[in-house]
Amino acid sequence: MSTLEKTINLLNELPERQLEIIYSYAQFVSSQQSEHKSMDDNELNDVLDSIIGVLPDTGKTLEDYREERMTERYEYAN
Repeated sequence: MSTLEKTINLLNELPERQLEIIYSYAQFVSSQQSEHKSMDDNELNDVLDSIIGVLPDTGKTLEDYREERMTERYEYAN
């Protein structure tokens, strides 16, 4: 007897309210499976290509960029 057949036999004995809870959980698990499809190499390369080059390489450190942003944002508040 397959796992599905065993499960169906168990489900036949449950009240309707418990079946609704199990059905909702099965829908959730099923939706999680379809959302986690893996990317192929071409899709991944397309994503990386779209990200690379967004900021030009000016030789600044992250701290330099942060300081620049803070100055732009708050210089008039002082």
